[in-house]
Amino acid sequence: MEIIFVLVDPEEPENIGAAARAMHTMGYNALRLVRPQADYLGEKAFALAHGSQHVLKTAQVYENLGDAIADCDFACATTARHRYEKHHYTSVRDLPTHLQAKGEWLHRVAIVFGGERSGLKSADIEACDLLTTIPQHQLQPSLNLAQAVMVYSFVLSAEQTQVQITDQRLNSEPMPAAEYASLKQLLQQLMTRVNLPERYQSYVMHGIARLDREDLYVIHKLRAAFNHVLDQALTGQETP
Repeated sequence: MEIIFVLVDPEEPENIGAAARAMHTMGYNALRLVRPQADYLGEKAFALAHGSQHVLKTAQVYENLGDAIADCDFACATTARHRYEKHHYTSVRDLPTHLQAKGEWLHRVAIVFGGERSGLKSADIEACDLLTTIPQHQLQPSLNLAQAVMVYSFVLSAEQTQVQITDQRLNSEPMPAAEYASLKQLLQQLMTRVNLPERYQSYVMHGIARLDREDLYVIHKLRAAFNHVLDQALTGQETP
């Protein structure tokens, strides 16, 4: 299923750029603009796109929403405010399930966003198949355009994206067996040195067996630091 993001009457270049970035981070690159009121290829938009400028460069521009979604099998309007006309509002949380339930006949889906000032017009909503919204705790302030695009991008891609945070822990390699054995021996010596009761010593030794590699290295550093302080204290007592 191809997801296309459509921005109708966007006014701020920063919002268009930030929306492109939000889309790209979640794996989407198809952006369509209807009557853009801002320079989406300008410096401000590119600065907020940051690594997603290609989304802006390949964006398609239309004069009306009907043309922008003509080749889409399904169009979802988005809104943050209650409309005078009676509508059924679908939460963005339920949108993936709603789309998947329609089966394989949905090949291209448009997610349509209105401008920053007043959102989508009634005629634009009528041109879409479904009216969706982001549930909020407070009615005001509502999310801005780029933030709304981020929420929809994330929810729609939740099953396809992965955590990609670089491992920046103290040590990313397992502790070698010999070093682990040395840690146990030195830790046992330290606990004996400070007269820790045997039942607590046993608890500590069983506890380190459950620790991950970064925790074991922290324990190793703490043990060395405690021994250093004890050695200094002992040396100070022996000084005439």
